[in-house]
Amino acid sequence: MSSPSEVAESFTLSGLLDKSSKTRERFPIVEIEVGAIEGHPANVAYSMDGKSIANLARSIKKDGLTDIPLVRKLDDGSWQMISGHRRLEAFRMLAAEDDAFSRIPCRVVEGITDSQAIVLLHTANYFVRALTVTERARATEALGIEVERIREGNEELAGVRSCDIKAAMVEEQTGRAVSGKTILREEKLAKVIENDLSRHWANEADEGRLSASSIDMLKELPREKQARLYVERPAGLSKKETTDYLKQKLGVESSTDKRLLRVLDDLKSYASTMPDEPSQADRETILEIKRLSARISKMAV
Repeated sequence: MSSPSEVAESFTLSGLLDKSSKTRERFPIVEIEVGAIEGHPANVAYSMDGKSIANLARSIKKDGLTDIPLVRKLDDGSWQMISGHRRLEAFRMLAAEDDAFSRIPCRVVEGITDSQAIVLLHTANYFVRALTVTERARATEALGIEVERIREGNEELAGVRSCDIKAAMVEEQTGRAVSGKTILREEKLAKVIENDLSRHWANEADEGRLSASSIDMLKELPREKQARLYVERPAGLSKKETTDYLKQKLGVESSTDKRLLRVLDDLKSYASTMPDEPSQADRETILEIKRLSARISKMAV
């Protein structure tokens, strides 16, 4: 059976991201007019917030461009950005005041397919900056399209989880590891944020400022009640303090042994991302949890 790492190795684009002389020779850096480069349609998954781009522009003006964008030349001769959309926008902002920024250094990638370009865009972006939960989920969900295309031509992948293949792609392209479970958890969490939380709480969760317990409590409430809780919340609460605030407002029992609450939170987190077919090690652990739960239940009677 093909492993996720074997699938990822078929995408040999990871070499584009290293700093070896061989890479520099094969994919030379050229300066291109900022107005001649079009963004990639798949980049809509990521925020192009004007304030953060302005901060990036100030950083580039002070320290220079420390990470070279990747572009490709399309069949019609036009340039398309693969990785570096925010850097391109920062250069455009700077160019409006200083012609020295009218051209941006880019590494030109040739001979890649549309599918490979999309894989590189999402995997390169995955660690390039602090993404929100939703941005990371959109990136890996987009990779899922390519994973399904690969499955169609490889029957050996029938028993391999898509999230593990996505994780292998990210690691292959960036050299940094992420687990399939983490990818699955973030994709499910993004759906809860989008579908079950009011706007302000969704922003908090997306930025990682809400605990799993807070999200579990909020998602069961009507949007109107969520909004009231948000407005009434004291300013400046930490993640833990927000959890305690919600428990107090919603009448959740807080006298429970904190150790049990931590265990319950961990179990809820696992249950939300539990694979359809847990591994043998996971099954053995689940059986042990059941045995301990039965023992604790007897003590509580």
